[in-house]
Amino acid sequence: MPRKKVIDPEETKPPRKKAAAKKAKPPVEENEPVVTQAVLPMADTPDPTPTPPPQAVLPMADIPAPTPPQAVLPMADAPDPIPTLPSQAAPLENKPTPPQPAAPVLVSQIAAADHVPQTREQFDLNQIIATGVIHSVWGNSGDVFARVGLSTRDLLDEKDDTFTAYATLRFADGMVGGVPVTLQPGDILTVQGYLVHRNYTESLRKFLEDADAINFLDSVDPTDLPAWRTLALERRNGIVNVLAMTFRNPDGTALGHFGEPISNQEVSCSSVEGIVSRAWEYRNDQGVDLFVRLAVYDPHTPVDAKNKGNFGRPRRLAHYVTVRFPLGKTASGAPVHITQKTRIRVVGQLRDKAQVVTLREVLFKTGSRAVIEMMQRVSDAERMSEIKNQQESLHIRAEALVVYSAGHRR
Repeated sequence: MPRKKVIDPEETKPPRKKAAAKKAKPPVEENEPVVTQAVLPMADTPDPTPTPPPQAVLPMADIPAPTPPQAVLPMADAPDPIPTLPSQAAPLENKPTPPQPAAPVLVSQIAAADHVPQTREQFDLNQIIATGVIHSVWGNSGDVFARVGLSTRDLLDEKDDTFTAYATLRFADGMVGGVPVTLQPGDILTVQGYLVHRNYTESLRKFLEDADAINFLDSVDPTDLPAWRTLALERRNGIVNVLAMTFRNPDGTALGHFGEPISNQEVSCSSVEGIVSRAWEYRNDQGVDLFVRLAVYDPHTPVDAKNKGNFGRPRRLAHYVTVRFPLGKTASGAPVHITQKTRIRVVGQLRDKAQVVTLREVLFKTGSRAVIEMMQRVSDAERMSEIKNQQESLHIRAEALVVYSAGHRR
């Protein structure tokens, strides 16, 4: 029996046609209704774009979004979008924002007011008002100095030297209130300022000239002569730094004024406050006077840049003022009881105290071993005790005194 030919199923399939440019539409049967949307495509409308998966719709790299992406496509189940922060305020991604330092709490400081730093400075009183006649004028280091005679009898122009006290005035940069002043011997003026003690040096030659003993250098060892000629002696004296000045006629009428207003031009008065840093007694023909050295912290004291102050205040370098209590009493006759570190207030008048010193005394005050050795080589050593000079010390002669209680704050 002949075998039947096995037909491969692939061979029975019609030959595969090439893919047309467009997919062929299925034939429409005669009895099937025609769908209008499929038969009549709109010519002006592009083919509908197949809907991509959700992840393909979100990125819009080439089209700038008119609004922030968070506001365009909110997610239904997501929380409200966070508004975009400025670049300088935006926190770093994936990094927690460091905590800000807490503001200082002032409630406890206000509750404990005694411990709050007192930044407002309080100053001591230091005011000098005086009227006198200019005797001499000189300059030093850009400043102008004038020596004035003050009458102890409240006269404008005192002629008797017995009733004259001398004071040195300092005009910083030769000006008062920023205005250059004209000064010459014989001028009568009223000044207002503050009193300080100035440390300065005086040459040995100046000391010998004032004592009329310049030939002392002939008795020194020739090998020591250069050292003697360059020797400087330390001096200290009171100076009034002038802040205001009024020129006057001999009858007392004002000619011109410079600087700040003078509180009282009719009365010469000196007022100071300070802490007693030293007290000593000085014997004279009338009895024993009491002297005190006051540390005054007035508004013109310089700031100590090397040391830090307390309670937020700068540390200042005090001005030192000398006060004299004649016979150790006030003007009313009450005895004065003052100890070191006591704070007092004094009202009085400017006065000077003449003191006679010898050459030997001022040489020993230098404290130099080399100077003492040179003194031993002087041929006429006794003469050092014979050479004398008069030195004056400006101070306030106290008329009224207030002793502040200890422990009270300024």
